[in-house]
Amino acid sequence: MEQARSRKEPRRRKIDLKLFVILAAITCLVVFGILRILIIRSAACTYVMTDGERYETVRLYPGSVEEACSKAGFRNVEVVNRKDDDGIVYLTLKETFDVSIQTSEQTLTIRTAPCTVGELLEANGISVGSDDIVTPDVDDWLSESSQITLTRVTFTTETETEEIPFSVEVQYDSQMLKGEQEIARYGENGEKSIQYRVEEHDGEEVSREVVNEEEVKLPVNCIVKQGIRIAQNEQEEQAVSAESQTTASNQTLPQTTQTESTDENGLSTAGRSQVWSVPAGIDDDTENKIITAGDGSSYEYTAVIDVTATAYHRVEDGGEITASGTVTQYGTIAVDPRVIPLGSRLYVVSDGGDQSWSYGPGLAEDTGGLIKGAKIDLFFMTGDEATDFGVRPAKVYILKD
Repeated sequence: MEQARSRKEPRRRKIDLKLFVILAAITCLVVFGILRILIIRSAACTYVMTDGERYETVRLYPGSVEEACSKAGFRNVEVVNRKDDDGIVYLTLKETFDVSIQTSEQTLTIRTAPCTVGELLEANGISVGSDDIVTPDVDDWLSESSQITLTRVTFTTETETEEIPFSVEVQYDSQMLKGEQEIARYGENGEKSIQYRVEEHDGEEVSREVVNEEEVKLPVNCIVKQGIRIAQNEQEEQAVSAESQTTASNQTLPQTTQTESTDENGLSTAGRSQVWSVPAGIDDDTENKIITAGDGSSYEYTAVIDVTATAYHRVEDGGEITASGTVTQYGTIAVDPRVIPLGSRLYVVSDGGDQSWSYGPGLAEDTGGLIKGAKIDLFFMTGDEATDFGVRPAKVYILKD
């Protein structure tokens, strides 16, 4: 019996050892599993997300904000607020959109969440000067795709020199016979310096403002002496009559109808023919210095000069260029710029009391080698018209600007 019992003991020991090994292995697996779960739980993150309309919760390992947003179905969003709390990340999301930023240097397209215009420009390194124009305003809120325009505004100072036109003064001389006239002093334009403040938008001038004006040279007015003394004897009367005959032609002028083609100055652009269509004769209100033409139009004037009027015409198609750089047309008048300033508005009528013709309104914009002193040259479109006009005594009213 003792021998049989001793043979069974080693077998039991082997069985017990196997059971121990199996139990130990199971125990290790369980412990490893528990540890793995604990490690995963400690590394995992829970994301609680909202865009203001819906909430989503996503648990990821290891995970990221972008992955969580993608898994929850949030697209084109930006995190505007984040709060971490023991493995839970609370995210407030806002939808993003494209905004175009246009400047004179470049055009950018920026993806952004709602913000102000100023915040977006600053975030992208775009400075705004105090005078620059931003559309929409820098404080406006961006909540959808739009365009921002930035206009660079600069101010510069420029100085220019301009002429000061002289005036014409008529002095009545009781020592000179009526009808006699002489230039006592020729006119001379003055000069002034004008300083401008120039505003430019993206390098293009949009306005200029006069900030200072200074006379550099005073103008010298032209003085025309006109006689007012009545002839006392036959000899003086003959002298006046002889002078008038040498400077005037008395042929009758043709009559035609008036054309309606005029430029912005009221001057006809067709031939004249129409010169004779200006109704002859004017009513001169010398007290108020206003003349009223036969067609009812009125003009204020500053001076009136007795002149000798001649005529010239277009010598080639397309016209001639005047001394002022304009193209000749009816209404162009050549003058001595020392007597009548270039650019003056004029009204020319017959002299001698007959008021038989009227050239009408015109511009002093041309000169001529033979036009010296109290002489003018009236432009006509054809040679026949210029020949018909000849040489005539005339009155020139210098109109008020």
